[in-house]
Amino acid sequence: TKPYPEVKDGQFRTDLNFISERPENIRAGQTYHINLQLGDPAQAILVPRGGFFQITGGRWMYVVDESGTFATRRPVKIGRQNPLYYEVTDGLSPGEKVIISGYELFGDNEKLILK
Repeated sequence: TKPYPEVKDGQFRTDLNFISERPENIRAGQTYHINLQLGDPAQAILVPRGGFFQITGGRWMYVVDESGTFATRRPVKIGRQNPLYYEVTDGLSPGEKVIISGYELFGDNEKLILK
């Protein structure tokens, strides 16, 4: 298989080389629509991509407390990612809120008071 590097509208071209004979229902130059799954589906905690990653490298995030009055710095682990989301594999529980904006102005503070 030889994929071409250009993706347009979620589609890309590829050349297929068959180990044995080419199946009869596949013709050269024909277009096929397939569902390409690159990993096993699994429940995951997803966080929208944001500026925080530039400062933390995905090693920690500010997690907002239940009252919404402060946020605490907490170690996390980032797994898979796509253009929209990071998968958090450790350090967050489902439903917890985090700050995803840039952290440049927060300094080395362990705790942020939110107003």
